[in-house]
Amino acid sequence: MFINKGLRRSVTGLAAVLAFAVPVAAQDKTVVLGVLGAFAGPFAADAVEGYNGAALAAKEINAAGGIDGFMFEVEKFDTKEMTPDAVLSAVERLKATDNLGAIVTPFGSLSGFEMDYVAEIGVPYMVAANSNQYRSIITEDPEFYKNTWSLAPSYDAYQTELPKVVNQMIESGSFAPENKTYAIIGSDNPYSMPIYEGLKKAMDADGWEMTFDDVVPPVEINDWRVMLSKIRENPPAVIINTEASSSNAAAFMNQFMEDPTDSLLFIQYAPSVPEFVDLTKENSTGVLYNMLGGPISAKVSDRTKEIGEKYAAEYGYDSSIYGYICYEMVYLYADLLKEVGDPSDYDAINATLAETDKEMVHGRVKFDPETHLSIQGDGYLPIQFYQIWEGDRVTIYPPVYATGDSRTPPWMAN
Repeated sequence: MFINKGLRRSVTGLAAVLAFAVPVAAQDKTVVLGVLGAFAGPFAADAVEGYNGAALAAKEINAAGGIDGFMFEVEKFDTKEMTPDAVLSAVERLKATDNLGAIVTPFGSLSGFEMDYVAEIGVPYMVAANSNQYRSIITEDPEFYKNTWSLAPSYDAYQTELPKVVNQMIESGSFAPENKTYAIIGSDNPYSMPIYEGLKKAMDADGWEMTFDDVVPPVEINDWRVMLSKIRENPPAVIINTEASSSNAAAFMNQFMEDPTDSLLFIQYAPSVPEFVDLTKENSTGVLYNMLGGPISAKVSDRTKEIGEKYAAEYGYDSSIYGYICYEMVYLYADLLKEVGDPSDYDAINATLAETDKEMVHGRVKFDPETHLSIQGDGYLPIQFYQIWEGDRVTIYPPVYATGDSRTPPWMAN
């Protein structure tokens, strides 16, 4: 489905055909911030919330007079279903956009292949997801990708930390499994597959025995009942689903609750999207999920509380991670523009961006010069685990950011 690096380099004549973006003219004080994202399909909620967060920040900055007179305009660049052709069409529009200052986006594609073409523009490109894919490309030639920087950290902890949290729940008494068995479901896309493979290794290494293993295609999935019936034949203590689409994961959650097994349910990332709770309602109570680079809880962080209240006032609901992070991207770009002074001087802005060391809604952002990812770990960006309870997202790990304790899911308490 996705173009690999060799194929990206060999797309005949494409780079030559695409016109470069026109720099910001001295007499034009408008700076366009592009949101490259899939505004259709299973990841549309991510793109929409990223756009909303960026637009909200730009509105605030403009209302305050802009940056040295420069005013921001946020535009959508739709990658639709994220097919290579659709992504490249959106990049072509970016290259032809007058006064393009930066790209601020959740992610341009699931594989990151668009970076080769964005690098030719030179425009600052800030992303917030799929960091393992971006890392694998950037580390081959960090200087070539000097304009691409990830506000998300390495996703390695997604592959390793779940057993620690499950063991913590066992020790606290909120989870009392009869055995150490698990079922796991992967989703065949570049984001989910490394997490799925890593989780299998981590669970096996911690002494858990697999009872079910399957991978679903990266398409809209409305019916999980056949797979769930197979899982129910030998009910495991833990069920893991790495499906990242909130709508697909919601369908899984609702159909699991039609006849729930006595299993702890972990769904990687997808429950963080507000759409998940909207679609599952009370069925979501008890489910676990995690995030790397997610906002620190508003109960702990004044910054998260401030942005969340502004977002809800503007749009009528709270955002997922991407509304918060794209909001922060625009303010980060405003800092860069204030320092450099010229939005068309991409080299100077990229060099300043590389030196970022700033507390943001999701922790301290400082970039690794070899990978261009935000540093993950204590003192930087933490991995956080959550449990949904009656619509509330309770942070249960790490203890420093916890807003409550883990609890036995209601379907297991009966």
